[in-house]
Amino acid sequence: MKNGKFLYFLLPLLLLAMLFHLGAWGVLETSEARYAEIAREMITTGDWFKPQLLGIYHFDKPLMTYWITAVGMKIFGINAFGARFFLQLAYLLQIILVYSIAKQLFNNRDKAFYAALFYAGLPLVLMSVRNLTTDAFLNTFELLAVWLLLRYYSHRKPVWLYLFFIDLGLALFTKGPVGLIIPLLMVYPLRKIKGISGKKNNIHLIIGIFIMLLIGSSWFFYLMAQSDAFYRFFVDEQLADRMFKASTLHRAKPFWYYFAFFPAATLPAFVLVPAAIRKGYRENNTVMKQITLFWLVIPFLFFSISSSKLILYVLPLSPYVALAAAWFLAESPWKQLKGYYFFYWGFLVLVLLALIVIFTGRIPGFNLHPNLLIVLFLSAGAGWLIWFFIKKSKERFALLSLFLPLILVPVSTQVFKQTEGNAHGMMPVVHFLKEHHLNQQKIIVWDKRLPSLSFDLQKELYSVYYKDFSLKRHTEFQENDNWKKNLINVNQPDEYAYLQKLVNTPSVFIVQKGKFPENYSSLIQGYQHKATINHWIIYY
Repeated sequence: MKNGKFLYFLLPLLLLAMLFHLGAWGVLETSEARYAEIAREMITTGDWFKPQLLGIYHFDKPLMTYWITAVGMKIFGINAFGARFFLQLAYLLQIILVYSIAKQLFNNRDKAFYAALFYAGLPLVLMSVRNLTTDAFLNTFELLAVWLLLRYYSHRKPVWLYLFFIDLGLALFTKGPVGLIIPLLMVYPLRKIKGISGKKNNIHLIIGIFIMLLIGSSWFFYLMAQSDAFYRFFVDEQLADRMFKASTLHRAKPFWYYFAFFPAATLPAFVLVPAAIRKGYRENNTVMKQITLFWLVIPFLFFSISSSKLILYVLPLSPYVALAAAWFLAESPWKQLKGYYFFYWGFLVLVLLALIVIFTGRIPGFNLHPNLLIVLFLSAGAGWLIWFFIKKSKERFALLSLFLPLILVPVSTQVFKQTEGNAHGMMPVVHFLKEHHLNQQKIIVWDKRLPSLSFDLQKELYSVYYKDFSLKRHTEFQENDNWKKNLINVNQPDEYAYLQKLVNTPSVFIVQKGKFPENYSSLIQGYQHKATINHWIIYY
């Protein structure tokens, strides 16, 4: 079977692995729970243009991710599986796009096949599609933009140019201007690689830019037309602060952050990248030199200079790792690859051993119980690695990458399920509330924003602000003061008095261990029972 056809045989297998027990654990704090709860509130309120989080407008991100997530929950119900479903489809689409981009860049099906396999097994990519954020969808639109640009430069037909700008508009509508960085950076190198010179379709270019801005900016202008406060919020706070004042968002990291964590998050494939860069420049390979500069070096420095840093921000650089590793694998003699092969294989052996150690209870605090399916997955993984130690080839080198999505991902579902309470999940608390028939009472949460609890219970919460950063909400866009019913500032005397009345109604009071000040102990004196669930104390 040819590599291209074999890849499409693998895609359904990958989908099954990614969907396996996808909803076994609840949505996790903070980002996943926030996106899921906003999508849930879109469904319950029927307002799909003004996103709300715990009853208060939340305009930090454009609407695309919320809409996609809400559609998933419309189909599969308001649950974690529905919230994560379309991420798995995005993962498959990304693999297909990486294959097609590599085939057009290298004009070689084997290199394209290797690139797709390497990409499928990148930990950073898998992380992005197992936890709901906007980054996986943005990465999909960026990859699609690069593919459309390649199609346009290959055929020079305006339809591909229009589709490119429509896609850029959708990227804008997913995460704002940051979605344009990779596609626009790739314009020059792709022209050079394809030997494009001169200008063509200028009128289509102007129309395309207009379409992009119309799609990507219409929501922002719609809101800014209603109030000048939106302009200050989007430009001064969301754009400028994320670039230069990340400390205000609690996301400030040192300049070297990505130098340490990006290679780690793309192992083991990243081990081939330095050698690929050296080989590409030594051989003066145009494709490798261009994509290294414009798909790795320049965007990497941009994200490093930006003061706001999270590891998923550099997710759009991960296709480069797959492309570079695939090119090096195809262009190098097997004798040169043996050391890399054994590093790759050894890395996966360590992953397998770590899973076995975790499930055999050898790590304090991890008392996990493997079921029959987990034993079968681990056994299959062991057999796979033994076979690939005996039988080695370039194809098997790339196929090793599938160990992570086909073995680690299904096994990890049980790890998440059984350790959810220690992984920022509230499902153990939800189970307790339901078992004791407390879920119909008012749920009061002390000094913590917990959209995961609201999502899992599918009801409103009463959040008490004492000093936690997450509860400093933007309330200037609210049409009335109804939001004060559910966000109570205990530092204000009138709101404290309201809270005192609230705790005397049928209610549950939830606090994080060690976070409740003694001078407010009168608030919990009326509760007759107390339970401790992981990091939480529940008064009822």
